[in-house]
Amino acid sequence: MSAAELIAARADSVCASGQFDVESPCVSICQLDSAGALCIGCLRTLDEIAAWSHMDSAAKRAVWVRLATLGL
Repeated sequence: MSAAELIAARADSVCASGQFDVESPCVSICQLDSAGALCIGCLRTLDEIAAWSHMDSAAKRAVWVRLATLGL
C-alpha cells in the first residue's frame, strides 16, 4: 500500500469519527518532496503544516478530506 493510500485510509477513519479534537496527520516523517511542496510523511502542504495548531476543527477536517482523495 502506498503512502497516499495509507493516509487516505486514515483520513476516512478520522473524517468518519466525528470527534471534536481532530488529530494531526503527522507520522513523524518530516521531509519535503523533491518539489518542496508536500511533506512525504503526511502529504500536507507547508501552509497546512504551519497553520495546523491554529485551525479550527472544520479546517482540520477539510485537510483530512483532501488527504482522503489522494488514495484514489
